[in-house]
Amino acid sequence: MSSQEPLSVTTAEVEKWICGRIGEFVCQDAATILPAASFDSFGIDSAKAISLMADLEEWLDLPDELPLELLFEAESIAQAAEGITATVNAMLGSGSAFRQFR
Repeated sequence: MSSQEPLSVTTAEVEKWICGRIGEFVCQDAATILPAASFDSFGIDSAKAISLMADLEEWLDLPDELPLELLFEAESIAQAAEGITATVNAMLGSGSAFRQFR
């Protein structure tokens, strides 16, 4: 896939990335982080959530910020990943250019 083609991201990819990042925050293997878990269960406070979202935006090479509510209002990692995926794919569908991140 060329870097000129629009890309999309899957919920599974976002979940895996978030679980990996949380694993780094809490010094735990990402495989032990379950998507059904809440951010609170790992002690993810607002500062860490903002850092996580900024890192995610960088990973996806997004030109615009994602709404922090996607993390703050999610009851689980899975729910956050679903919202993030829908938002990112809506951005991708708008004709914006994104690099390949897979």
